[in-house]
Amino acid sequence: MRISSIDIGSNAIRQVIVETDREDLATNQWITLKKYRAPLRLGSDVFEYGRIQPETINQLIVVFKKIAKFNKKYKVQTSIAVATSAMRDAKNNTAVINRIKKETGIKITVITGALEAKYIQQSIIKSNLINFDNSLLIDIGGGSLELTAVRDLQIKEAGSFPLGVVRLMKKIRKQKTTLQNETLKHLNPFSQKVKRTEFSIAIGTGGNFDALSKLKIDLLKKIPQTNLTLNEIRLIYGIWKKLNPRQRLALHIRKDRIDVLDIALPLIILILEKFKINKLKIPNTGLKEGVIQSYLS
Repeated sequence: MRISSIDIGSNAIRQVIVETDREDLATNQWITLKKYRAPLRLGSDVFEYGRIQPETINQLIVVFKKIAKFNKKYKVQTSIAVATSAMRDAKNNTAVINRIKKETGIKITVITGALEAKYIQQSIIKSNLINFDNSLLIDIGGGSLELTAVRDLQIKEAGSFPLGVVRLMKKIRKQKTTLQNETLKHLNPFSQKVKRTEFSIAIGTGGNFDALSKLKIDLLKKIPQTNLTLNEIRLIYGIWKKLNPRQRLALHIRKDRIDVLDIALPLIILILEKFKINKLKIPNTGLKEGVIQSYLS
């Protein structure tokens, strides 16, 4: 069976095509055949104008025609496309989704923040990579932040917050708030719900955490890059702030990720400090994989 999973995020659109046998479902194994990423920032339109602009819609169509070609090339049997924060908030999302379906044949489902968090949880839990005792799952996207508190291997509390890096960047640039004020305003009620939990570790998913893992190698010259301490993240951010644009471009991170890291890095530090967590793990999994896991379950 070949499955295409498409994540229409606020900062980029991502596709993964996998092949799996029904016998592999118990162990959640599959072979990745193709990965594709288009750095189309829907959040720039939606968080500024409340809707996806005509030029961006045209670019979306181009991206989805390419995705449809990949589906055909790899003989995909099931294609699942989910859209998150930016598409959720776009006033013209129905018209955009209908046009994509008409021109490419790909059906898009807009999912809630709660379902997005559930898919990510499922991806991490079923990966069997991590001991989940007293963990805080953190997914930072372009439009939203999902937090899940796991205690004694059970999900105890989950929340979705309008704290994505593209959304925050737009708001802060307009001088409507500060990163700290906006973050704590949304996280304080959640922290009260989990105040009796002493988290042993945080688990970070999404492109911003992937970039952080690469910065550990580039700036600290340390491995493994998937395990970091709070002090290492503070050190990385301290070095990052001093780099000029040319030095940043020379690092092993995507060009379209550079500007949002000015928000993502201090946001990660704020979250870890807020919940008194000193250790972070970055697994190689996320929403796309969670969607596949859910379909196969």
